Amino acid sequence: MRQPEGYDDGTRRVCLLIKTLYSLKQAGREWNLEFDTKLHKKGYAHLRSDPCIYIHCVDKDFVIITVWVDDMLTFATTVELKNKAKADVQSEWEITNLGVPSKIVGIKLTISPDLIFISLSRYINTILLREGLG
Repeated sequence: MRQPEGYDDGTRRVCLLIKTLYSLKQAGREWNLEFDTKLHKKGYAHLRSDPCIYIHCVDKDFVIITVWVDDMLTFATTVELKNKAKADVQSEWEITNLGVPSKIVGIKLTISPDLIFISLSRYINTILLREGLG
């Protein structure tokens, strides 16, 4: 690593990184460790079956936060818990609320007050085409 352009003081000293940079090999791991540590301190636990899914329970109600790199979805049994999850994440990082999702990680979502419909047809068709069955 070298001193960045415009900051070179002629000493040839190397820089000490105090946080990871995008595109570095370990950046995703470091982000996940930071996210995991901070959510655990706020009372969330990740699932043993999927370490990118966090749950926080209050009596019989719960909130779920799902994470894909730096994209998240929240699901909650009450509006209060949904707002708490948003506030918990927002207290640590700057967030952008993109509203109700229509697609995530190639999965098409149709969401209404009574129903969540999940469609993997595009993914299935891609597999069928790749295997010569489409």
